[in-house]
Amino acid sequence: MNKIFGFFLLVVFSVAAFADPELHAVPAKDTLSLWVMDDGVNSGFALQKITRKYSQQTKKPVKVRFLNWGEAFDELQRVFAMDSSEVEASGAEVPDVVQLGSSWVPYFADAGMISSIDSLLDVVDSTRFYSEAMKATHVGRGKETYALPWFLDVRGLFVNERLWLSMGFNDEDVENFPEFYGTLRSVAKAQLKNGYGRPVTAFEFGVREDWTAQQQMAPILWSFGGDLVVECEVHENDSSRFSGYRSALVDSASLVGLRHYLKFVRDQEISPNGLRENSSQIADRFVRSEMLMIHGTSEIIRKMEFGSDVGGLMESPLAKDGIAVIPSPKGPAGRFTFVGGSHLALPKLLSYRSAQRQKEAADLFLFLLRADNVDQYSRQIGFLPADRSLIHLWAQDSRYYQLINGLEKDGRSFINIPEWREVEVVMNNMVGRIAKSLADTSCDESDEIPRVVLAAHEQIDSLLRHESGLDRDSLWACIRLALMQPVEEHENEIREEPQETERPLFVVLVAAAALVLVVVVIVVVLRRKR
Repeated sequence: MNKIFGFFLLVVFSVAAFADPELHAVPAKDTLSLWVMDDGVNSGFALQKITRKYSQQTKKPVKVRFLNWGEAFDELQRVFAMDSSEVEASGAEVPDVVQLGSSWVPYFADAGMISSIDSLLDVVDSTRFYSEAMKATHVGRGKETYALPWFLDVRGLFVNERLWLSMGFNDEDVENFPEFYGTLRSVAKAQLKNGYGRPVTAFEFGVREDWTAQQQMAPILWSFGGDLVVECEVHENDSSRFSGYRSALVDSASLVGLRHYLKFVRDQEISPNGLRENSSQIADRFVRSEMLMIHGTSEIIRKMEFGSDVGGLMESPLAKDGIAVIPSPKGPAGRFTFVGGSHLALPKLLSYRSAQRQKEAADLFLFLLRADNVDQYSRQIGFLPADRSLIHLWAQDSRYYQLINGLEKDGRSFINIPEWREVEVVMNNMVGRIAKSLADTSCDESDEIPRVVLAAHEQIDSLLRHESGLDRDSLWACIRLALMQPVEEHENEIREEPQETERPLFVVLVAAAALVLVVVVIVVVLRRKR
């Protein structure tokens, strides 16, 4: 009877373990836990190879847990908020090493949820990382380091190579914003179609209920000397002192940049789908060769080397047409590239663990950031390595070269403050509201859009605890006037007759089959006549 009861309990607990992913996920006490996000094609496979190599060298097993990007921030916040007694009582899994989005680092550092890694800087040689990527490892003007860059998310302009070359365009056609708009206008007017008979649009951002508005918008604002958030100073007796941060959204230069950004959003000839689709849907259009140009990430290059069975794009129309990278248009303040990415950090919860466990976590952290492992992981997922010593190898590919060239000078990331994630929410909501007002034909956009921008500006200032003291009505009028100004556009003509892309394979096969059928019919008819 006892044996039967014992077997019953074993079955119950086994089923429970597999039914509850949290219970099943808890690793053995001597197993190191690495929490990361799904970073693209076969990222899990690459990470398994790297962690297996670590285990072989150290005899320490590593369990990798993958988090969904959309849920990761809240999950990490929940786990990091637990104290040691809660962790012990619940038996919850806690990461030894964790991946963080670059703009998340200041938040978790300021909240005391990740540890300072200053003691490890001499070992890892932090000078080999891009300086712009290192900015996110600190909180504001603070000097303490809380994470190190793992890989870079560099945004650039990607074009369908076959279509781009068939129209005779080159880099000079997008040298500045007036030329850029003119080139897009000529593409829109040409009413191109791809080899599948589908219309080809010129360029789209995709702003409907989207989450990338600030990444799309910021490089344009920077090009005109504007920004989203800046430091503010108090001037006293011919000197100034730092006094916090404020919204720069309605600064004169930012409004000029915003006006140019809104041109892409509201121009239905150049961007006919942007108001009703998000950036993911727009990316799908580009992959189907239904769009000439996109503001995207480097991972798309790598995806074209993998089949659809693992999430790759090898069989896509875009892979057949090819992809090229062109420089972004230059504004009065220069040409800028958005640089984001991911960092690795050590959770503060490790402090309750033994000194030996903390050392093992630090060893895994340093191992993952070793140049050979950074290179291996970056090459798998297609995001650029944050390590300067590796980047020259990537530059041998002309597509990556265009993204890398000038990155030290022109690459820029968001300001490293704890409130940035909330600022992102405000910006995405702002663009979403603007998209709705533009889509609503009964709405007076000349009044509504300035109100939406002003509301976002005030929300950001509130998050940053800054009071501008400016009159709201006057500020609204200034925003309205700035956004109503015309945007210069130079006329560019297509210099060559656009050629359709390759016909799809099934069309070729059908044509061949039809030809064979005709030959067979002719042969049969001739034999009967004899």
